[in-house]
Amino acid sequence: MSLLVKALFAQEKLDLTKEQFIILLCIEEESIVQSELALITERNKGSLTRLLQSLEKKSYIKRRVCKNDSRVNHVEIDQKGKDILEMTKPKMLELFKSLQKGLDPKDLELSLGVMKKLQNNIQELFENLEKNKN
Repeated sequence: MSLLVKALFAQEKLDLTKEQFIILLCIEEESIVQSELALITERNKGSLTRLLQSLEKKSYIKRRVCKNDSRVNHVEIDQKGKDILEMTKPKMLELFKSLQKGLDPKDLELSLGVMKKLQNNIQELFENLEKNKN
């Protein structure tokens, strides 16, 4: 999938990677604390920091230090980030529609239900592991 998205972005001359696209989607509606963004995207702090730095260089995002706690950074989308996201979202939608071509809607619904259950089980197991860690 990553190679397909990379090829699509290159063809469309979009200055974005799949990972950067995901970050922009996460912060599209509101700013998010950087540590929460690491959890959502399942990235370690160093990897996320490098990814955010690349987005900052492109002027797609801004990071702001929290007034109450200087250790906390808020990540928010910039206008240029909104613009690239608006150009990219329709292309990704087309890609997903192409991937779903020939699939029975009932099969797709069943698959999504299974994936949600798996995701819930993963979350529950992770929470239990975290509880037992202490």
